[in-house]
Amino acid sequence: MVKNPFEFGTVVSDENFTDRKNDLAELVEDLSAKTNIILFSPRRYGKTSLIFQVMKKLQKKDIVCVYVDLYPATSKTKLANIITNAIAQANAGKLDEIVQTICDLIPPVKLTLRPEAISEVNNIGVELELSKGKEDIDTNLIKLYDLPEIIAKKKKKRLVVIFDEFQEITKLDGKEIEKNIRTKIQHHKNVSYVFMGSQIHLLSQMFNDKDSALYRSGKPFNLSKIPKNDFSSFIKDKFKIDKIQVSEKNIDIILQTTDCHPYYTQQLCHEVWYCCKTRGTKIVKDSDISNAIDQVIKNQNYAYTTLWDSLKEKQRILLSSMISLENEKIFSASFRDKCGLSAPSTVARAADALEKKGLIEKKDNNYFISDTFFKEWLKRMF
Repeated sequence: MVKNPFEFGTVVSDENFTDRKNDLAELVEDLSAKTNIILFSPRRYGKTSLIFQVMKKLQKKDIVCVYVDLYPATSKTKLANIITNAIAQANAGKLDEIVQTICDLIPPVKLTLRPEAISEVNNIGVELELSKGKEDIDTNLIKLYDLPEIIAKKKKKRLVVIFDEFQEITKLDGKEIEKNIRTKIQHHKNVSYVFMGSQIHLLSQMFNDKDSALYRSGKPFNLSKIPKNDFSSFIKDKFKIDKIQVSEKNIDIILQTTDCHPYYTQQLCHEVWYCCKTRGTKIVKDSDISNAIDQVIKNQNYAYTTLWDSLKEKQRILLSSMISLENEKIFSASFRDKCGLSAPSTVARAADALEKKGLIEKKDNNYFISDTFFKEWLKRMF
């Protein structure tokens, strides 16, 4: 039995990766040329899947890639452990050599080695106890930022370090960490860096604000939606795996519904495939698409209801007004008058809160609801 060919909600690769030839080629070329990259993209655009494909290409060039997921970094000590273990798991050298390098770099550090955990996802194989004093923790963490460059020199290899969800450092004395990272990496000759994350407004502040320590410390790379023609071919080929026919018209309906958003397109196609299997047919009908949309919204109803209940009154008013006044800019006098949010500052506060929650995104000096199906849920609600 052929399994559902449309995957979403996880990192995908190889045949499940929607072709981003131009993005992939540009990133590989830039990182091979030792260019630092700031990878911007809204949530669920597939940036992590893309960077894993980039890593595969770079590794074939004998460039060691270190993927550092900062999302679990709840303290500076945890940050140090995350960085250390990412390097240990990246085949940057033998584990005992890396351990010795750390001990040489931070002589007073207390280090516990658990090699059995090295291959386990989200487990710590090397535990560092920097110190209990804030000054000592900061001093040792600063030293640790040099670890990639030291290993690169010792191994005589190029390294690429990818910091995913980089905006998380803002929760850990972010300004100081930004300053210390910039101070170190600007002298690294054998390591290039990728700073990526999904909270665009925070990343923008970190790299585009002239007062920020990381101002222009890399090439901005704004990941956009997948071009319609590329997505159309991908969808047709995926349905073809199970010998299911889908017309150009129905592909257009799917992509118009999702606005070519990578995650929501895969999610909708996933349900369309199930609709076809349930009917026992090999041809996608219009009704399969509408039924698939209904099913997605049904599956997400509890999550959307819980989310809606958590919003403040002004945030709810703004969202519902964005549905009923879809073609108007939210800061226009007409929009504010119709929705009852008379002061621009009130709209700004509500928009900022919704953007931080990932519910709306800013584009061309206006905002739009980012979740295709949450938007449809709102339409049915109002």
